[in-house]
Amino acid sequence: MSRTIGFIGGGNMAEGIIRGLISSGSVKADSIFVKEILAERQKYLAKKHNVNIVNDYSDLSNKADIIVMAVRPQDAESACKGIAENLDSRHIIVSICAGIRIDKLRSWIGNNVKIARIMPNTMIESGRGYSALAVEDDFSNQERSDVRVITDAIGRTMYLDENKFDAFTALSCAGPEWFILFAVALTDAGVEIGISREEARAIVYENMVATGSVLASTDKHPYQITDEMNTPGGIGIAGFHSFQNSGLHGSVMDAICAAYRRTTELG
Repeated sequence: MSRTIGFIGGGNMAEGIIRGLISSGSVKADSIFVKEILAERQKYLAKKHNVNIVNDYSDLSNKADIIVMAVRPQDAESACKGIAENLDSRHIIVSICAGIRIDKLRSWIGNNVKIARIMPNTMIESGRGYSALAVEDDFSNQERSDVRVITDAIGRTMYLDENKFDAFTALSCAGPEWFILFAVALTDAGVEIGISREEARAIVYENMVATGSVLASTDKHPYQITDEMNTPGGIGIAGFHSFQNSGLHGSVMDAICAAYRRTTELG
């Protein structure tokens, strides 16, 4: 991509995106500019990723075409108002601030730039997982492509209506936590029945990767796969019965709905 990219904020999520952009070859390090207030963090990012550090909004806007808002939601208003007077029509603002809609960002920034919103996936280091992307209707195809470079560099991109971002956050962004909880439970069960923790972890983690791969590559309904695995009087159906008795399916749905309610409250 020929455009330069700037970041307001250099925290963990910003660093994950920077790492993805550089490692994917999408953007060179010398085309990335970061405004980060913590001196120690500045030094770290410059040394670790060879990106450019800038100290004020004017310098950032002069050097960066796309500017990523990577600050805490409670700091977004001051950051937007700080950069606003330095922006013109060549700039695109991309926000990764959770819970802050484009119309709110617009009220802080003004009408002279285009605004996109991203909800990044939480497994950036794996290069897998979806990020949600919403852009305004007046984005050109090239501008859409330029913004998508960011999400494609850290996994896969799903264009979503902004009204679905809260649901995406609850299901996708918090989703890895649910898998981790289940993996820990499976590992503990393995230890209880006599397998070492190291062996149990290896078995569980590889099974998770293999199962995800199968589900992503088949048109079969998931229950068709389990039906094929559950032989009459076998071990699978015995465990399946226990899960059904414990209300696993409903508990998982309850957890996602609770996360969604909390997301909307924060928004």
